[in-house]
Amino acid sequence: MLSPLGAPDAPTPPGGPASAPAGLTLSRDELDPDSARVLDALPARGGAGTSTIAAEAGMDLYTVLRCLGLLAGCGFIERCDRGWRLRKPGG
Repeated sequence: MLSPLGAPDAPTPPGGPASAPAGLTLSRDELDPDSARVLDALPARGGAGTSTIAAEAGMDLYTVLRCLGLLAGCGFIERCDRGWRLRKPGG
């Protein structure tokens, strides 16, 4: 990772790419393992509540809540009337 010539080096956020600041987009390949599991646990259609996602992912609720915040901030998911859903491309 190089910064352009003359630009100060940006420090890596604690925890690596998964704790990237808001507004920074990550690819699915750059997600930490927990966030990837939460993303995979979301249904392909419709939405799911937080506890349902936690059970499907086999993870504790606190970790799922942290991951949902990251995934929403990166634009992978969004809130809906049923809880959380995958964000539609271009939407």
